Amino acid sequence: MIKKIKKAMFLLRRPVRADRREFNGELLDQRREDVFVLMHQQMTGLN
Repeated sequence: MIKKIKKAMFLLRRPVRADRREFNGELLDQRREDVFVLMHQQMTGLN
């Protein structure tokens, strides 16, 4: 049990990956618009 705790603590101290992707606001906006359109299409079909 102590070994599992030590291993978990070691994993928590790992550095953040250097190859993290940057936030893409434009892509987020496009996905949001796509979901908005699909939701309205679904709601229109329910009437």
